[in-house]
Amino acid sequence: MTRNFLLFSLLLFVNFTYSQDTLKNNNNHFIIEIQETENKNPEAKKWDKKGLSKLFVNTDVSILVGATQFFGDIKQWDNIPAYDKNQNFYEVKPSIEISISKKINHLFTIQASAISGKFGGLRKIGEGVDNEVYDPYGFYQETGEYFVADYKELDLQGLLNISNLLAFFNTNITTNNYTFYLKGGMGINKFSTVNRNLESGDYIYSYGYSDETQYGGNIKKNFLNIPGESTLIFGFVTKYELNDKLSLILDLTKRTAKTDKWDASLSTLNYNSNAIKDNFNFYSFGASYNIGDRFTKEEWVTPLEGLQKDLDNTKANIEWLSDDSDNDGVSDAFDKEDNTPMGVSVDGSGVALDVDMDNIPDYLDADPFSSRGAIVDGNGVEFDTDNDGISDSKDLESNTKIGAIVNQYGITVSIGNSTSNMEVYLPSIYFTSGSYFINSSNLRRMATIAIMMNNNPEIRLNVIGNTDKNGTKNSNQKLALQRSQEVINYLSENYGIAKNRFGSSSNGEEKNLATEIISTEFPDNNTLSEINRRVDFKITY
Repeated sequence: MTRNFLLFSLLLFVNFTYSQDTLKNNNNHFIIEIQETENKNPEAKKWDKKGLSKLFVNTDVSILVGATQFFGDIKQWDNIPAYDKNQNFYEVKPSIEISISKKINHLFTIQASAISGKFGGLRKIGEGVDNEVYDPYGFYQETGEYFVADYKELDLQGLLNISNLLAFFNTNITTNNYTFYLKGGMGINKFSTVNRNLESGDYIYSYGYSDETQYGGNIKKNFLNIPGESTLIFGFVTKYELNDKLSLILDLTKRTAKTDKWDASLSTLNYNSNAIKDNFNFYSFGASYNIGDRFTKEEWVTPLEGLQKDLDNTKANIEWLSDDSDNDGVSDAFDKEDNTPMGVSVDGSGVALDVDMDNIPDYLDADPFSSRGAIVDGNGVEFDTDNDGISDSKDLESNTKIGAIVNQYGITVSIGNSTSNMEVYLPSIYFTSGSYFINSSNLRRMATIAIMMNNNPEIRLNVIGNTDKNGTKNSNQKLALQRSQEVINYLSENYGIAKNRFGSSSNGEEKNLATEIISTEFPDNNTLSEINRRVDFKITY
């Protein structure tokens, strides 16, 4: 009978699984593909091996053995199993379970189980709160009672993977090869139970037996005629994976019947809280074997963990966008020139400003306002072929005699009392902030002044110093005067021009040519300030 029941259970489960898997529009199931064989008969078909293997992907068959512990009317103690030496009766009874389970996703698994075994209980006279016995036939002998039930049960269960579920709240949880499940479900329990007197073993009452006499309880009814009750199932499962195919299982499950008949003793006084609905625990241990392929193992990522990763990626992207290795105010992600020196003004792409677009950045350009398209040297200074102080792009007289006095267009002008300084162009000498040192970018300008002075011995020059607005007025006044005197000393020492041909004066910061925008953070980063840090020349007689 047990063999037939187990066969019936397995066939029922396979039928259920197949019915579910043929739902073609359900992404959680797999389609069994059927193809025609080479047989000319169009109705001759066979299982596609690939489709059949898909059916059993992540499918395990398990065998569990263990013991039952009953809770109901006939029980000696609430939790501890009892034993009677006279009948050699122990309340813990054996059972076996065969199940087949299929993993649906990382959280849910469905399982069908077939169980066969026994459960029982005893109650000795005088050792309980109340010893009222259910005795409709008057067979009770006042010596105590015990019962044994043979049962077979078919269950359908759902398992929740709490190992993965806990990762919703703590992404640092690691269980190695262990997986923990909560399970719940429903089943149909078919049982035959008989209640007997404790000392004599004589019959008191039964369900599922046909010989209901004082010495009966020996002839069971056939499987279809014995009682059946629905059961509610709740349990906890631990699974330890040995390899891709084999796992060990520890299962603790409670089954509660919608009946008070399992112990063949109907409660009339309701003195025991367990009496209304009989139930038993099944403590089992066993193994499961994967009969098909497994999905490629994927890292379990919960929505919380996925959100955290998205946040980390976003944070990394923000940090990447905000990185500015050269501190020019343009992030490295968009900076086309990521090694700009500190304090240098840049455009929106991080490239150092080049106002005159001569391909020499302003912070390296000795002449940041050269004409558009003019040819410049490595310092950004336009070429002056005739050395008259007027760059070739502005020079209307490109072959001026060396040392001639020219106007702002490079045209030679005559010297006389009527000559206006507005008609004469003399190159200015530029300085770095706070300095009166004549750097190399000014050497050609100084040479132009020297040649003009040597070729025109009758003229004198007033050398006028200027500063930008950085610093105090008094200090700028002194700095401007130092600049003019340094120019005079340079022309005298290097070109032999008498110092009495020069006059020295200072404008300080009072007569700035360019309007400045002063930055407290980068006081030197102002191209217009460079225009104001200069020495001008004025012809006198």
